[in-house]
Amino acid sequence: MLQLLTLLVIITSVVFFGHLVPIEAKTFLYSLSLSIKEILLFIMPLIVFALIFSSINNLKQSAIKFILLLIIAIFLSNLTSSLIAYSIGHFVLQSTHSIQDITYEETIAPLWLFKLPALISNFHALAYGALSGIVASVFLPKKSKELSHKMSGLTLFILKVFLIPVIPVFVLGLALKMQHDQVLSIIFKDCSIIFVIITSAVYFYIFLLYGAANSFKITRWITSIGNMMPAFITAMSTMSSNAAMPLTLEGSKKNVKQSEVVSSIVPITAGFHLVGDCFFIIILSMVITSGYALSTTDYVTFLLYFLLFKFAIVAVPAGGIMVMLPILERYLQFSPEMLSLITALYVVFDPIITSANVMGNGAFTMMFTKLYDKLK
Repeated sequence: MLQLLTLLVIITSVVFFGHLVPIEAKTFLYSLSLSIKEILLFIMPLIVFALIFSSINNLKQSAIKFILLLIIAIFLSNLTSSLIAYSIGHFVLQSTHSIQDITYEETIAPLWLFKLPALISNFHALAYGALSGIVASVFLPKKSKELSHKMSGLTLFILKVFLIPVIPVFVLGLALKMQHDQVLSIIFKDCSIIFVIITSAVYFYIFLLYGAANSFKITRWITSIGNMMPAFITAMSTMSSNAAMPLTLEGSKKNVKQSEVVSSIVPITAGFHLVGDCFFIIILSMVITSGYALSTTDYVTFLLYFLLFKFAIVAVPAGGIMVMLPILERYLQFSPEMLSLITALYVVFDPIITSANVMGNGAFTMMFTKLYDKLK
């Protein structure tokens, strides 16, 4: 809760008092934010590898069948969310004005360029982690189990000690930069109704998912949502599904009896099952491009790549939109200004998006566990 309040204070303070901060301080903090982002992007594939390797060791012989079924289920769930979002997007276009004409001009350049090499993508980290986990658990069961425990402990240590503490600094730099570019005022003045509609839609959909996962039994329905509230608050404050993963695991284990299965599902869904991203990115892209003559084929092609790129997303602040920028540019004809705008909108509302992702993962874990029990 303290982290959530800290971020709210940061955003509110920047909105009202950001103009009092010297440009030199804004530039320095923005540069620092970009450096933090580079570090996060660098270490996240290693974290994904470690978590998947540990999960596979828990599953042992049923690992291959489990992973294939889980990936298919994640793809279908993301597809369902995206199609619902697409339908809601048409309603949004009829009920609100387009925001495509909002200009967003970059006015602050970083003081330094800090780049780290991309060792592997999240998708490759997932594949390598799964493959090595299967091989190690079959041929070196004792050593692989010991190694998985060490890797899991180190990963959670990095998440808690490094990732969570630097998030406020990361957010502060970006918020000050957007305030200087006058993006925050644009968002809160001109885009509020759009985000009310999107937020209401995505959380109502998640609410129904929890109902379906509990056969719409009121007591269990409410209890299961309550068990995920610590993860929800952590996701809201850190804007990272991975940072909220320990609490997502804890809440999901309370909702599901098969704790070993849950320990394998949550690390994978944290990066690839993203209900919030589906709603926000799909609807925002439709609103921003509403004045352009795009064919159904353009949107279908974009949707296909959008779903595939879900398996390459980094579950850190703004990670969801960063991966999607190339396909937005290529298939929806986004200009540089439109790319900057959707990135700014995504960053500001990332707490809502990430918390929706985490809550969606909790519901998905319950539903997938029931499906897996019937099929295994």
